[in-house]
Amino acid sequence: MALAMTASESETIRLARSPQGWLADYENALVASGLGEISRQVILEDARYIADQAAFDAADSRWHASRVRTGAVMGAVQSGKTASMIGVVARSLDNGVNVVVVLAGTQVSLWQQSLNRIQAQLDGGARPMLRRLFLPNPDTIGAERRAGPAAAYGVAEGQARRALERGRPIIFVAMKQVDHLLHLGQVLHKTIYPAAEAAGVPVRLLVVDDEADDSSVADDGVPWGVGDLDEYKQIPRRIVDLWEARNEPGRTVSGNVFATYVAYTATPQANFLQDPQNPLSPRDFVASLRTPGPRGGVEPRELTYRVEEGLTGWYTGADVFYGALANVLCVAERPGRREPLDVQADRPTVANGTPNGIDVDEIVDATRAFLVASAIRLSRSPDRLGPASARPRTFPSRDDAVRGVAAVSSMLIHPSSAMESHFEVAARLQSWWDGPSGEPGAGVLSDLLDDETAWLPWLESFQASRDAVASGVDDFGAVSGRRHVPAWDEVKHLIETEIVPGTSVAVVNSDPNADERPSYEPSYDGACWHAPRNHSTIFVSGNVMSRGLTLEGLLTTLFTRRSSAPLADTQMQMQRWFGYRGAYIDLCRVFLSRAQLELFTRYADADHALRSQVLAAMQSSGVLPDFTVLQGHAFQATGKISGLTGKQLRPGSRPFVRHLNPPGETDDNVALVAEFFLGRSATGNVSGDRRGLVSLDTLSLLECADLLDQLRYHDHAAVAAEADRWRAAERQVSLSRGDPEFPLYRAPASSGLSEELGSRSPYAIAAYLRLWSACLDRNVRGLLTDDTPPQRWSLLNLDMKRANQPRFRIGVRFGAAPPVKAGPFAALGEAMRLEVRPMARRSHATGELAAEWGSRKPTDSGYVGDDLFDATVLGLNFAVHPDGSRMEGAPGLVLFHLVHREAGDGIAVGLSIPSGGPDHTEAVSPARRRGTPYAE
Repeated sequence: MALAMTASESETIRLARSPQGWLADYENALVASGLGEISRQVILEDARYIADQAAFDAADSRWHASRVRTGAVMGAVQSGKTASMIGVVARSLDNGVNVVVVLAGTQVSLWQQSLNRIQAQLDGGARPMLRRLFLPNPDTIGAERRAGPAAAYGVAEGQARRALERGRPIIFVAMKQVDHLLHLGQVLHKTIYPAAEAAGVPVRLLVVDDEADDSSVADDGVPWGVGDLDEYKQIPRRIVDLWEARNEPGRTVSGNVFATYVAYTATPQANFLQDPQNPLSPRDFVASLRTPGPRGGVEPRELTYRVEEGLTGWYTGADVFYGALANVLCVAERPGRREPLDVQADRPTVANGTPNGIDVDEIVDATRAFLVASAIRLSRSPDRLGPASARPRTFPSRDDAVRGVAAVSSMLIHPSSAMESHFEVAARLQSWWDGPSGEPGAGVLSDLLDDETAWLPWLESFQASRDAVASGVDDFGAVSGRRHVPAWDEVKHLIETEIVPGTSVAVVNSDPNADERPSYEPSYDGACWHAPRNHSTIFVSGNVMSRGLTLEGLLTTLFTRRSSAPLADTQMQMQRWFGYRGAYIDLCRVFLSRAQLELFTRYADADHALRSQVLAAMQSSGVLPDFTVLQGHAFQATGKISGLTGKQLRPGSRPFVRHLNPPGETDDNVALVAEFFLGRSATGNVSGDRRGLVSLDTLSLLECADLLDQLRYHDHAAVAAEADRWRAAERQVSLSRGDPEFPLYRAPASSGLSEELGSRSPYAIAAYLRLWSACLDRNVRGLLTDDTPPQRWSLLNLDMKRANQPRFRIGVRFGAAPPVKAGPFAALGEAMRLEVRPMARRSHATGELAAEWGSRKPTDSGYVGDDLFDATVLGLNFAVHPDGSRMEGAPGLVLFHLVHREAGDGIAVGLSIPSGGPDHTEAVSPARRRGTPYAE
């Protein structure tokens, strides 16, 4: 018999199921934070989309037999992923999710930061303690004697059962560390899941993994099912343990548990490249978070959206630093000297001679830039206290401290990953800063007095960037009026009296001797409030700044870290200058080598290409595509997946299709080629002799692609991997139905297994030619030319590319085998009045040719070979590269080979493709691109 509820129990259930809702309360928290209306709307809309895709009702038929769904959300570096995560949690709670686990960082400081923020912004409704169970208690985590994992996540089964019965969700914010995950898993399996059974309710578990490419990706070098999995994949294994029993892998611990895993990261390369059989691989849904910028709206969904605040509300990422303002924000040579930062013959090193060191001149020059920028920024807040004046002051309240103190300003020096180099760089900077006397700041002030000509170029530089921002970026004009750059005397005075006396140098890394983590909030000593500890600070750091920690007011970055094998995802996370810096973007500077700037720019293009694919996947339905992750000749996409290789989009300068139809089978390709030349012979548009024929007219890129797509094979047709690959290219180029190039890949559907030919498939080559045609009207990001060195397609003059696009002559090569007596080529020979002899080419038992092009060699008059067959037959002369391949602007060639076989002649085909086309390098992991059958 059911027991009657007390009044307090009734109130608890009413509050837990309040019609106001978790997401509505979170919206109120966003309003209170001062976030703009459009940005709030986008965050909430994206949260609804992600949560509604992620976790269904337990009775929903869309659940897999495993009762597990996995997905990924792609953010941007320092763009505010946490706001989206909280929104997704709130919406999921509204949708009936009753157990939430947020994996919030691998370091205690990040865990505590996320724990406090999630609790503060989720608990915006009335009487939050009656709405949920929230673990661990933030007070115990911040205490001097921090609770261990067992105590932090512990909850009594009776308490959990009552919460679940009354609709009160249980929310865990956990540290992503092995012991923490172990104890959290034990709590779920031994307490939460049995409590739900006793309460008669299903468990709808949502696991949100922040920085999900950090520790959560299982390396493909060790298969998931091996016995010693724990040794190599401890974090991923412990995450899966949250919902799975090890003795029954592949499904949740019981039919009463439904689990959704959401991977959040700004760099998902490894997440998308990992073995799709890994339990945490995104299989069911993806999303790309939008950032505020110069264009776009809430609907339709785009990568950015326009905000009323103008530039002050923008996310300032790669499009700003490496795009519109790259020439003023990125410093690859010293102002006034035109000296490259990375070409110094007598370059001294630090850190015991390690090649990652930087010289003192670089440190000093970047520091001058920071001090000038800080003074200019302070001059724009004349009613607030600078760092020197604010340091001794006390304030009666936190609000008074916030209102009375000028904004925080920071500088970052990132010399290498080696912690000893951080201390060495800091020591050298401090030595210059204090000078021979050792008095704080005496060296800087002496330099300011004695070498003013080294400082003045920075004032001119900031005047130039102010003008560039006003004319080129800030089209709203929302902050241009406040971008004042004072005269040198005022700047110099502020440097002397406020900036230098109020600035400190700090080393931030995991060494016990390093300084504390940055603190930008007013501090309270029990009696009064003080200015932030890091009001004006020059930080020297490395890997610890790569994730989670934000440098407020970052004006200047000196990035001299070098790597012999750069990894895109790792280095992208180091771009701490990204963020919401629009209000002072004209004062930002990034010092780096030209080579590193080029790498960051290439990373940004690859990121844009991946983000575009994810956005397109959000707008479609059905199975997720196999996303194309780009890398380059000079960098890899990630180091978290073993065995990565690169696959170029371009099929090469001389691709050859050796594949023939099986001997004895009807070969429609023979008739196709013969009929092509019969048609030309009737109009006189063909020339040739016993060596073969060449058309006098030419085909466009699209016409040539259509011809190749007419070839038919008994054992080769559409392949799923190729279809996915070219669909990804369509999304990158923004092709859609109605474009003549759409779809790029038009291979016929397969009725069975299709042999994988890769880029040596005529259908893949045809797709590439269509892509080239499409790119002639589009400055596509992520694509490069096939030149040496390659050029970014997004920066090309498309009029010149259209003028130089290739047109192709079509040829057919004959040989010395016995003459053809019957069939289409006999008819062609009769029409052309020549004897057609097929080529005697060696082939394998499968019928595939043993070699590609015939012999070729250089002569006094140039190269001679089948790939230049048109030049030989027609007496043409066009430019070729030293290796004999055709230069941009030269005609192309499609050369069919009539190959003799006893059971019936066959057709092979080779192309000689001029340079100048688009290309990229795709990262391919061992577990992907298997070449499975494909059906539309």
